[in-house]
Amino acid sequence: MSIWSEIHNDFEEDGIIFIDAWSTEDDNESGKVIAKINLSTKEVCYLDNRAKTDNFAQEIINEIILELNK
Repeated sequence: MSIWSEIHNDFEEDGIIFIDAWSTEDDNESGKVIAKINLSTKEVCYLDNRAKTDNFAQEIINEIILELNK
């Protein structure tokens, strides 16, 4: 079970991918950046420490890093 109902990586700026998450499926809810991934170093900076152990967040982050390594 995940803390978040939705997680997306739709935004990139200045070589940083922003991982946004939503707690509910409510369209009026504002997303929150839970992590950032540096495109060149692939280093993950967690803005919400819960993302370090959340399976859904780790799945999304690992998929992005795998794509970057191709």
